[in-house]
Amino acid sequence: MKIQSNKILILLFQVLLSFNFSCSRNNPEVVNNNPTVQSLKPVAVYNLEISEPSGIGYNSKNNSLFVVSDGRSDIYEIDCTGIVKATVPTSGSDLEGIAFSTNCDTIYFVEETKQLVSIFSAAGILLSSYPINVATNPNHALEGITRNTLNGHLIVLNEKLPCMLLEFNNSFEIRRKEINYTIDISDVFFEQSSNYYWIVSHESQKILKLTSDFNLV
Repeated sequence: MKIQSNKILILLFQVLLSFNFSCSRNNPEVVNNNPTVQSLKPVAVYNLEISEPSGIGYNSKNNSLFVVSDGRSDIYEIDCTGIVKATVPTSGSDLEGIAFSTNCDTIYFVEETKQLVSIFSAAGILLSSYPINVATNPNHALEGITRNTLNGHLIVLNEKLPCMLLEFNNSFEIRRKEINYTIDISDVFFEQSSNYYWIVSHESQKILKLTSDFNLV
């Protein structure tokens, strides 16, 4: 997912983050076959001096945001107004999506062209990686990743052809599910308090809310 004009809407992440820390009630897993379509309006937009940003994650240890770019191998630490605080060089390429372990000492992201899930230390040292064979077009391959903090599983997105969610326990695939109600899927966030997944679609310009079984709410 490429963000036009090197700008990033911090609003989306702040909204999801507020759900994660403010919601305490576990909602039942009820699938809504006719979901309500709502409109979101940004409250702030900040210039981001990072070429081709492609994923954003919250680091609770530093209380900052980390951004990856599919044009650079560095991981960028930014504040909530988009100012770069530090960079972490890595050996990765075409980075898409980013997630952290519970104590933020391990970083997970996907490499789209190589179709890999890569696991790095906080210092940018490669710990391990494993392939995911799902994409039929290398230009529309792995696009996002999040970590389910309740069970430690990784959720990986394939952008399109097919639009698909895959769940992994370490490198073992548990399940996969195709998403057929959006043009593409671009990134994913796990909301621990409700056990829901939030997914953003770039081309459909939508935010999707899914149950832990990948059913649309």
